[in-house]
Parts: sequence; C-alpha cells; structure tokens
Amino acid sequence: MTTDARPAILVVDDESEILYSLRGLLRKEYDFHAAPSGYEGLKVLERTPIQVVLADQRMPEMTGVDFLAQVRARYPETTRLLLTGYSDLPAVIEAINRGHVFAYITKPWDPDGLRLLLRQACERHDQLAERRRLLTDVSAYLGRCLDQMKGLRDANPGAFDELAQAGAALRGRVEQALAPKPESLAGP
Repeated sequence: MTTDARPAILVVDDESEILYSLRGLLRKEYDFHAAPSGYEGLKVLERTPIQVVLADQRMPEMTGVDFLAQVRARYPETTRLLLTGYSDLPAVIEAINRGHVFAYITKPWDPDGLRLLLRQACERHDQLAERRRLLTDVSAYLGRCLDQMKGLRDANPGAFDELAQAGAALRGRVEQALAPKPESLAGP
C-alpha cells in the first residue's frame, strides 16, 4: 500500500482521453498513476509500488499482452488487467492462458463494473502478498528449527536424520511455492 493507504493503480494506454477519463473516475479511491506506453509503464513500476496494472491491448511498439507479460515476470504479485476496445479475442485468450491477466475489460466500460473489478483485483494483490509473507515466515521458521535440531545429532542420530529429512522436505516445498512459476504453467 502507499503512504496514503489507497491502493496504487497504474493505467497504461496510448490514448490521452482514456487516461484522463479513468483518472477522473478513479483518483478519489486510488493512488492513480498513468503511462502512455508500455515502456513508460515499466518506468513507473521501477520507482513506485503498484498493486494493480490496467493496460490497453492495442498500443504502438508494445501490446498490452506483451507489457503485462513483462509486469508478471518482474512484479508477479501485481494484479494485471487487460483493457481492449476491439473484439480482439485471440489476444485476450493468449493473455488469460499465459497467466498475464486477472481479468479483461472492454471499452466502453461500465463505471460501476470497473470499480468492482478493481476492488477485486486489489484484494487479490493483498492475498498474494500475504501468502508470500506467510510462506517466507514459514521458511525462516523451518530454517531455525533445522538449525536447532543439529543439537539432537549427538544424542540420537537416527531421530535427527529423520527429523532433518522431513524438515528439509517441507522447507523445499515452501521454497518451491515461493519460486516464480514458468510462463506456460502458472495462473494469473
């Protein structure tokens, strides 16, 4: 979250009228950031923690799907939404199948529907961040447990080996859950 406790959102669209319209609609509820291109959007993400990104599909130089793929690789907990004004079904399907987007929105959008979807996207971001925090805490705790168990080695080597294997296996599963997923296998 930002210092003003409003979720930070980034809207990326090459049409200044769209950015202006969305800023007017969302600025009271969100810490609103805008960028006219995917490249500019990546610069915003480098300097500002963003919970939700909403990107237009049809932009020069970099499509929304390409931009969101980069966002996913660099900022996996950022919830990604695709905005399209065309019936660009193949791009939407690709974005969803490859896990680049949480949802897509068509132009023109319903203001109340957009607000609801953004609230859901912010909740999803918070859930992912909390999951990562909990998994990191569990991993650290398991590491401390394994370190403390080393004292058992001399007293009961068989029990130590069994506990160490179980602890290491559990820690490995937690670390695997924390690791980034391959593009083709992971969900949004």
